[in-house]
Amino acid sequence: MHLKITLLILLIPFSIFAQSHRFLYSYQFVPNSAKGDSVITELTRLDVFADHSEFLSDVTAKKDSAIAFAINNNQSQANIKLPDGIYQNKTSKTKELTSTIEYIGIQPFKIEMNNSFKWQLSKETKTIEGYLCQKANLHYGGRIWEAWFTREIPVQQGPYVFSGLPGIIVQINDTKNHHTFTLKANYKIPAGSTGIYIRPYFVPVKIDAKSFNKKWNDYRKQPLGGTEQFMQMNPGLLSGESYDENGNKSLIIERTKEERAYAKKQLENYNNHINIELYKKL
Repeated sequence: MHLKITLLILLIPFSIFAQSHRFLYSYQFVPNSAKGDSVITELTRLDVFADHSEFLSDVTAKKDSAIAFAINNNQSQANIKLPDGIYQNKTSKTKELTSTIEYIGIQPFKIEMNNSFKWQLSKETKTIEGYLCQKANLHYGGRIWEAWFTREIPVQQGPYVFSGLPGIIVQINDTKNHHTFTLKANYKIPAGSTGIYIRPYFVPVKIDAKSFNKKWNDYRKQPLGGTEQFMQMNPGLLSGESYDENGNKSLIIERTKEERAYAKKQLENYNNHINIELYKKL
């Protein structure tokens, strides 16, 4: 009888979180490695479904939802005022496989990897956000990560690509404190299959990590403007002409120099990628 009661108690948390559930994380990061005192904070979300989980920027998810609604109802997207999130990655995790969408300029690429994290568990504990947490360390993506997980929420998930610990990750940061995720809230959400929306004309190209790194280095040496990239991604879609706010015709090529300068500046301002290995210089 005692065994049955014990098993029932152990199973209760799993039955609670077997439903679709959302975990909101505050993401603090240093975008430029040369400016360690410049920190940006953004809200991100981890949605856990029955067979997989997804992680992305909260505001990006809301904007994607608004765009999908407008398209499905033949409505204009002009009234959608939500910004894109600074955190661009979109990650989907199953039991065996993790896929993450990474960007080179405006072009998305889908990279798949096996879930084989070699966590090193510590006996050290502390309370974070009201949860009793245990420490674990990991070498991943060219960084050393320090994670704090709690067995109070028995979900083997966490932000970004991280998973595999015996409880939800409440906080994780790299040892330089350039990237920190902290759990702030969690609640049930309606059952669904996905919250990741692929926008028209921005379909991710499936690629392996080595090929992505090569493309990234090619782009870093000769960055392209958004219009150039869009035309390469969608051949024949644009005519090569555009109109300014006064209705005057201008050639798209006239904007090339300005857009390339902006792309180069973005590379300088956002050089501290969460996965160093993917973006290492050759």
